[in-house]
Amino acid sequence: MQNDSPIPDTTSSTIKLLQISIAIAGIWLLLHSWVWTQQQGKLLFQQQSTQLTRETLVTLSHTAAYLIENDQLDGLEQLTQHIAQSPYLHDVVVYDANGMRMSWSQNSAPARILYSPAQAEPLMAMVQPIMQGAQLLGYIKLSLRLDASLSPVVMSWQQLMQRLLAMLVLAGIVGFLLRRGFSRFSRQSLRLRRTKP
Repeated sequence: MQNDSPIPDTTSSTIKLLQISIAIAGIWLLLHSWVWTQQQGKLLFQQQSTQLTRETLVTLSHTAAYLIENDQLDGLEQLTQHIAQSPYLHDVVVYDANGMRMSWSQNSAPARILYSPAQAEPLMAMVQPIMQGAQLLGYIKLSLRLDASLSPVVMSWQQLMQRLLAMLVLAGIVGFLLRRGFSRFSRQSLRLRRTKP
């Protein structure tokens, strides 16, 4: 004889509570992973932007070295103004070996003003020595706009992360509907088995 006694209500309630707890923990873990991935992506983009700017700065220092050595200060001024037109840079300054300004862009200001906490726009100073062989000719300094240098890439990254979040929500809804459908199907088949003589 088959035992068709139902599962006690307390056991059923405990199982349901356990399932809800696991579902909430899973949702929290997914959201936490999503936020962490978003932050790591932004950090990675910032590191790449800084690295590319550093490599560009090394190349510019070679050009500046040639202009300084050949006493082409007009060319150095043109180079400074041309570099400063980049939307990713706030200002550019070329110093001589003693730290005196030789050429600078329009937005140039003392460091205590540019990099103070009161500054509305976050800037990062990058300095590269201008060398000719072993001789120090000066320094080139630029202020990288952290927000502007990241915005095109970060916007694409944000859109990708929003799509990923939408896919996670959709996967959760599909999983819920599938579970509900299978649950109804199994209950219906159990009822059919019980009604059979």
